[in-house]
Amino acid sequence: MPGQFQNVPIIVSLYQFYSSFHDELIRFPKSERYSLGASCQTELLDILKQCLQAASSNNPKQKAISLHKASASLDVLRLLLSLCKDCGCISNPTYQQLDSKLSEIGRMLGGWLKSLSSSP
Repeated sequence: MPGQFQNVPIIVSLYQFYSSFHDELIRFPKSERYSLGASCQTELLDILKQCLQAASSNNPKQKAISLHKASASLDVLRLLLSLCKDCGCISNPTYQQLDSKLSEIGRMLGGWLKSLSSSP
């Protein structure tokens, strides 16, 4: 993982999640790879982008806006991941593993938002 964001835990976790998801995406049925799989990929990259913007911003309001957008995209990604399981694109054990990682990322995101709201 490159440079300055190595010390931001949520970005490291998102980077690792993307790597794990990408390994699964190449196994998706072709009919779902470029629709459902691409939608998951887009949401995941949006979460990563919003967290990168928040990490590099010095403005607390801008950080909060980026993190709220990331949180909304995380909710969408959770739903899409559930669809992947229900459509047979990923196995139940793989879904549980990915969902567990997403829950961890969600807790990190919630903690970051909470720390912003308690800041003076």
